Amino acid sequence: MKRTLQKLLKIDRRYLFVMLTLSILIPILKPIGLPNKSISIDVKNIYDYVEKLPEGSVIFMSLDYDPSTAPELHPQATAVLKHAFKRNLKVVVLTYIAGSTGLIDQLFEKLPKEYNKEYGKDYVILPYMPNIAAVLTQMSSNIYAMYEKDKNNSPLREMPIMKGINSYKDISAVISITGTSIIDIWVAYVGDKYNVPVMGGVTAISQVGYGPYLQKGQLKGLIGGMKGAAEYESLIKEPGKGTSGIDALNVAHLMVLFLIVFSNIALLILR
Repeated sequence: MKRTLQKLLKIDRRYLFVMLTLSILIPILKPIGLPNKSISIDVKNIYDYVEKLPEGSVIFMSLDYDPSTAPELHPQATAVLKHAFKRNLKVVVLTYIAGSTGLIDQLFEKLPKEYNKEYGKDYVILPYMPNIAAVLTQMSSNIYAMYEKDKNNSPLREMPIMKGINSYKDISAVISITGTSIIDIWVAYVGDKYNVPVMGGVTAISQVGYGPYLQKGQLKGLIGGMKGAAEYESLIKEPGKGTSGIDALNVAHLMVLFLIVFSNIALLILR
């Protein structure tokens, strides 16, 4: 037994690196869906709010992140959009970050087809706009003063999705998923001022800073980082990039812990 343990302890570290690589790669390629029992209340609040909205309700999704924060935020946007489509909600997509436009196109390339959603009827994508404060202020009285056409240069008023939608009083919620401070502007210019429910998704490192907004009810819910995306995917029972990312981290951590415990026990036996 001691000889076996000695051989195992002298294993070439390159094999360990290969094992660690595989423990990360396999869950990413095929999500395992490890049990996620610790769903945060802030993520659950967004899920519950969207779940209770009547079919046909209109929500604004403000997607404002670039490729640098996409690994954390893109899975969040995907999960929320899937939930909205499942609930037959109408989605109006806005962006105030130029780098988001390509990611939005990528998001809507296949997903609407999976849920049989029609552009202009079930969802619409508005063009990139700079100066978010000015845009949000103007939309309070007339959305079409800022957005006469969609991103494809088609008249917005003529689309079925926009029927009866003129200002904030005609929408049910705003969900801002961002790698910037844009969510603060939605809260100040729309949530607090016009009593529109604002929810958000942010990177893990930014999550803590929004505690006061959540405590005061200025934010109705918040998804934080990849873990938050995995939690939302768990709630809608649709494993995706968030789940695979967390699976990879969990499996890798378990493997490292196992190796630490095993090597210490083996050394104790040998001594």
